[in-house]
Amino acid sequence: MQELINQIREAFDAVPQPSDEELLHPDCMDDCDILQFYGGVRWQDMSDEMIVYNYAALSAFSPKAFRYYLPAYLLWTLRNADSIEYVGEAALRALDPGAPTEMLHDFRKSHYSDLDAGQIEAVKVFLTLLGNHPDLGEYADEALLNHWLEA
Repeated sequence: MQELINQIREAFDAVPQPSDEELLHPDCMDDCDILQFYGGVRWQDMSDEMIVYNYAALSAFSPKAFRYYLPAYLLWTLRNADSIEYVGEAALRALDPGAPTEMLHDFRKSHYSDLDAGQIEAVKVFLTLLGNHPDLGEYADEALLNHWLEA
């Protein structure tokens, strides 16, 4: 697992932090899920409590903010895969655009548009690893099948 943690950090460490104006997805009308991110919160400085409290933020982020904050959620999930908190499931659901016929498919998929090849590979390894988890595995497998195997 340490190898994957290092891969995630290397893939995302140089991503520029989005400005406040770049946080909210242009198709979202409400920023209530990302309020705590205004003012320049670095993903590397996010506490576990902040991640738990803001489990829904990934779905409201713009592609730029999604790319920037995703590693905090991936690393939290790796460290806390057996937690009763909803963060791990929320992160995995954020990585699953659903079937192409689903109404929100294109919106969900738009979050991944800024990821580069190294970041995509880190996400694939993350999902593959969690595919074996007794509680989170089904969400990881669905995400892989609905998008990441083709990415």
